[in-house]
Amino acid sequence: MRLKLCFDCDDTLYDLSWPFRMCADHMFEKEVLDPVDLTAFYKDYRKAGDEIFDRLQKGEISIDESGEYRIRKVCAQYGIAIDERSVKEFQQMYRGYQRNISMSEELREFLENTDAELAVLTNGEHAHQYAKLSTLNVFDYIPAAHVFTSGKLGYAKPDPRAFDAVMKALNENPMDWYYVGDSYVNDMEGAKKAGMKTIHFNRHHGPEGEAADHVVYTEKQLIDLLNELSS
Repeated sequence: MRLKLCFDCDDTLYDLSWPFRMCADHMFEKEVLDPVDLTAFYKDYRKAGDEIFDRLQKGEISIDESGEYRIRKVCAQYGIAIDERSVKEFQQMYRGYQRNISMSEELREFLENTDAELAVLTNGEHAHQYAKLSTLNVFDYIPAAHVFTSGKLGYAKPDPRAFDAVMKALNENPMDWYYVGDSYVNDMEGAKKAGMKTIHFNRHHGPEGEAADHVVYTEKQLIDLLNELSS
């Protein structure tokens, strides 16, 4: 059977930590960052966003307000002083770096050459996520009709209804599809409850569990696995 793959976007099709690290290096003095574990700092920054994602999904706050909350919250958590002007500057800089994200050459080559059926399901405000996918040139490989956002669907991962909506729109059986994502709870547990097979691309070594059928940690491992599943 032809391989069928549905991808998450952030931290799956590209490394989301890159814009964050670029901003942190620019905004904070070296002596401020030296004692900080930047990997943990980044993970807590993502967790802060998860705390208020429901409000973003409902349109109660904007993308920028969500980003400002994240950096404000994580700086307070790590005892790093940051004023409101710098909070806003960090977020605007982050948005700027997001306009320069890119997929790895290895992943791009896989998508260009695979005969697998491809789709995307990602959480986030529709226009914002589409802009990132366009920057990544995802539409060169995956038709727009196969790209879905929680903002457009009205359901966000890990709600199985988000995955169900994608399968219904594509007229597909979820048992025939692999979902590839970075978040154990949102991606692995959500997709598994919807009946999909799962590949956990755990590039930042977050929580893992039995809802993942496969776990990989690097893009090379991911692509090797996808090629193996294709054969």
